[in-house]
Amino acid sequence: MRILFLGSGEFGLPTLQKLATSHEVVGVITSLDKTAGRNRKTTPTPIGSWASENGLNVFKTDDVNEPMILESVADMQLDAMVVIAFGQKLSQELIIKQRTMNLHASLLPRWRGASPINAAVMHGDACSGVSVITLAEKMDAGLVLGQVSTEIGDAETAGELHDRLSHLGAQLLLEVLAGDSSGVIQDESLVTYAPKLSRSDAIVDLSKDSKTVANTIRGLSPWPGCHLNISGVDCKILNAIAKESSGTIGEVLADGTVATGTGSIEILSMKPAGSKAMSWKDFCNGRDISVGDMCKAQP
Repeated sequence: MRILFLGSGEFGLPTLQKLATSHEVVGVITSLDKTAGRNRKTTPTPIGSWASENGLNVFKTDDVNEPMILESVADMQLDAMVVIAFGQKLSQELIIKQRTMNLHASLLPRWRGASPINAAVMHGDACSGVSVITLAEKMDAGLVLGQVSTEIGDAETAGELHDRLSHLGAQLLLEVLAGDSSGVIQDESLVTYAPKLSRSDAIVDLSKDSKTVANTIRGLSPWPGCHLNISGVDCKILNAIAKESSGTIGEVLADGTVATGTGSIEILSMKPAGSKAMSWKDFCNGRDISVGDMCKAQP
């Protein structure tokens, strides 16, 4: 099939890579390069970078509906258009002329929106998954063409789940592309939303119960990342699980856990400011952390 791929984020990379070896990817549309970092270095999107390195025809734009793009797409004689982690709304003029499908990282209608993987982990969902849908006027509300579910691990972070789902999604999309599903209407009564995240969302509230605190930490890891000030050291907490020990909120307990409103959390991995990622044990040994030392939320 002649495929046009539209995407920007890393989530779509496994699918693009599979499509490039099994179909004819006649073009890739991605967002414009961004400037970032202290040196304001211009960096292409993960999709744009891989597509260029592998000789694909790349279009970069922040307005996919501009006349030049529409004209180029009209000349491609497409069989299908695949949209993944693109971040731009497509006009009906762009969609209507060929099969168009979107890969979304949730079991729709649960977790429509920008951060479905984070939301699933933060809310303690037992399962997550991927859905291939048609595009609709309403965000993530298209017909479901296929779904695959997977259990979320007890200590799995949003970053780890992201990577697993990206590969599950690649296989699912190829299966849907080869089939002829007419799609299933989503049940609007079951819709939940996962809004876009920012750094301000990553303030962990230790007064909550241990499961909520641990889920929040894992759901926001690696980005935007929850921070705790532990005996004066700013630490990004990368992974944690809930435990049942109890004590004063924020207190380092005798079993090495940190007390929360109810129960405690065991920190599995962390990154102190200016240091590499490490285990809680290594951190305590290097910093001489003692029972009774206090931790508090760090903006």
